[in-house]
Amino acid sequence: MADLQKSIEVYNSFFSVAKQLKRLTYQSATDLGITVHQLIILNTLRINPGISQKELTEKLFFNKSRVSLHIDTLVDKDLVKREVSEIDRRETKLYLTTNGEEIYQRYREESSSYKALGISLNQFTEEEIDMLLQMHSRIVNKL
Repeated sequence: MADLQKSIEVYNSFFSVAKQLKRLTYQSATDLGITVHQLIILNTLRINPGISQKELTEKLFFNKSRVSLHIDTLVDKDLVKREVSEIDRRETKLYLTTNGEEIYQRYREESSSYKALGISLNQFTEEEIDMLLQMHSRIVNKL
């Protein structure tokens, strides 16, 4: 079992990596003309096309009014579209527009955080990266 000092060192290590990646992600989002929260929404809609605003809010744990404002902005930028549900006309489904899909793809291809992490991971073998992912998964499962 890890002692307290080792736990603190591992925590600080995770925090440092996350802080650097977060900084790079903010810069990439800014370069695309959106916020990180809007980027997260685009990513979630890409994975869950047709999700309702309520489901999106619950999935992201964002404030309901904040999600609404972000979606309004994304609709105004023609990155997201709203469609009335065929099953329940009171419900609105959210989808990426063609422009939203393009922004998402640009982020994936141009993201500073993905590029920087990729460069950093080049110092490791495939086996070491797989081991790192397995260790992270085990840690997350025990938290």
